[in-house]
Amino acid sequence: MSDEKIVEIKNLRKSFDNGKITALNGVELQIRKGEFISIIGPSGSGKSTLLNMIGALDRPDEGDVSVAGYNLTEKRDLSEFRSREIGFIFQLHNLIPNLSVVENVEIPMFERSMSGKDMRKRALKLLEYMNLEDKIDRKPTELSGGERQRVAIARALANEPSIILADEPTGSLDSKNGQMILKLLEDLHEKENVTLIMVTHDLNVASLAERTIEVLDGKIKT
Repeated sequence: MSDEKIVEIKNLRKSFDNGKITALNGVELQIRKGEFISIIGPSGSGKSTLLNMIGALDRPDEGDVSVAGYNLTEKRDLSEFRSREIGFIFQLHNLIPNLSVVENVEIPMFERSMSGKDMRKRALKLLEYMNLEDKIDRKPTELSGGERQRVAIARALANEPSIILADEPTGSLDSKNGQMILKLLEDLHEKENVTLIMVTHDLNVASLAERTIEVLDGKIKT
């Protein structure tokens, strides 16, 4: 793991409903390149909002967010940042049901100047890595929950991101499939030196990380 900071957050504030709901209230955070972080906290504590800020899915009301050399509070068009640097894994997969497994994995690569042949080659390689080479032409609805989440991980890796953001990646899975997904994520972190930031409510899952951050009432508990 490098001493280089890949995420630097200063005085981050975010509210909703015209200021009636405070999601983040002066968050300060630094994450090193290649670190495995878990973010825990009760429902409504602000942990998923924090993850969305790091992934540029939302913008802060105040503060500075710098990720992988991009100042997210200054840059207006963040689509390039997301396509190059961030891989997202959500609790409910967010796969497109009318596309095949391999087509779902190809989607992020449309942001880059890759040929159709190269996109298909990389998607097939990732699906093979996920032990899904026999499912490439299936639709997501034809897969089990664990298989769908493995497709989602393959899709998250499509553009070789420097950071993977996982929001409750095992939350909708049974214990067996949950353990399989966690093992995959751990292996990716170790072998690819990717920075892994995972939101979870499960303390057993959180304990797998190198560092655990607790968010409470919109602040990081120290």
